[in-house]
Amino acid sequence: MRIFFITHTYSIGGSGGGEQFVSNFLQQMRRNGHEILVFTAGGKEFTKKEKKLGIEVYHCPTLGHHAFHKFEYALLAWKAASLAKRFKPDVIHAQNDAFPGLIGHFVKKATKKPLVLAVEYLSEQAVSLNLKAVFAINRFLLPKINFDAVVSWSSFVVDKFFLPWGIPKKKIHIIPGAVDVEKFSKKASPYPKLFERGMNWIVSAKPLHSTNAAGISYIIKAMAIVVKKHPGWKYAIVGNGQSKAMLEHLVRDLDLKENVFFFGAVPNEKIPSVYAAADIVAHSFAFKATTSIALMESMAAGKAIVATASGEVAPTVGDTALLPKQKDAKSIAFCLIKLIENPALRDELGKKAQLRAKKLYSIKSIAAQFEEIYKKVQRPRIPTLSEHRAASKAGLFSR
Repeated sequence: MRIFFITHTYSIGGSGGGEQFVSNFLQQMRRNGHEILVFTAGGKEFTKKEKKLGIEVYHCPTLGHHAFHKFEYALLAWKAASLAKRFKPDVIHAQNDAFPGLIGHFVKKATKKPLVLAVEYLSEQAVSLNLKAVFAINRFLLPKINFDAVVSWSSFVVDKFFLPWGIPKKKIHIIPGAVDVEKFSKKASPYPKLFERGMNWIVSAKPLHSTNAAGISYIIKAMAIVVKKHPGWKYAIVGNGQSKAMLEHLVRDLDLKENVFFFGAVPNEKIPSVYAAADIVAHSFAFKATTSIALMESMAAGKAIVATASGEVAPTVGDTALLPKQKDAKSIAFCLIKLIENPALRDELGKKAQLRAKKLYSIKSIAAQFEEIYKKVQRPRIPTLSEHRAASKAGLFSR
């Protein structure tokens, strides 16, 4: 099958959840024998890796901050249509939200091929002007895009946004995000920089942009409670971003410099080693979380997890994690202390989490589900009886 793939979160081995999903998904689809042309914003530094994997990519020229790239490359829908007409795809896949969906809308019109739009995340709880604008644009455009099928990572998004916005229920499919389960479930050596500082680690690994950092701030506040009872336990924050300085300031204010450490960005291939050094992995969401790729990775690594209960978190983890209240440092601290004081529970939850990740969130399984949707949208629709009669009267069907 020939797939014209449109996305603005593309990077082979990138650190963000969306980047990781797209990277793993495209590589799995290549292993499944599909030909792929990716239309994306920026990122020319990945060309050598792409050629090695057999992934053809058109990198749109972009200017300024990456947050604005999605707006820029949407203006090049004409270029995407031109490339697609030469590529001759069997199906168009637009990944992320309404921006690639809009490009896919024009590509479908130019090629007459079906469009599958996959929406990863939507939230009205925007913390910046940029995110508020993105949400407003999604609300306006998504119902107007001419897709044949739309995929959501979560039922939360479907119930909260898709259906109230008038998106036809018959076109909606729910497929969660996914991870390379095998990479995280293999036994890895503990990350040296953590291992050198001893044992008893609580870990969070994700980019420190505004929403992630807001969530992590509650774990830092929880550590102020935890260390009073268990002073030997430490919290490792792995990742970089514009909000790192805010978190460092909070650590100083709470006098937690001996218990909370920043390790900066770590190459994605080293994240399994980071989890291998952890006793507990903590996820705190300051918004209504849809599927979290970082959460799935920690499940696949077989770790005991504390994750604040919001959005799609509880359905994702099932009974394999402790779920404190959102934006509640005391509740987070209670759950962390419970796992600190019960090693057997940590082991039990970690094993259950890994089994659940293998069963539900394998990239192989998710790729197969998309393949079924591709096949479905390519099948010619059988005309209804009224449509058949109307066509017969117009002389469109031969007798």
